[in-house]
Amino acid sequence: MMSTGLTFGTISALFGLSHGIVTPQQYSYLVAVVIGSAVVPTMIANAAFLPRHLLPNVAADGQHAPARAVSAPAVALEAEPMEEG
Repeated sequence: MMSTGLTFGTISALFGLSHGIVTPQQYSYLVAVVIGSAVVPTMIANAAFLPRHLLPNVAADGQHAPARAVSAPAVALEAEPMEEG
């Protein structure tokens, strides 16, 4: 979704520049805003939704604490007998 917005925004700004609708200075601002509209939300999302459960635990003394075990749901799989021949 962001790549579509980046593409459309950049092409729209370039169209405006090439047809005399916007000045080169306005074009520069438009492209900067289009790029910022993808970079800023990505940085916010990375800060807010960091998967901390995947990071190693570090104790106060800087030593790695034992990792917590993440248990997967137990699933019983029954193997079907293979036919030979």
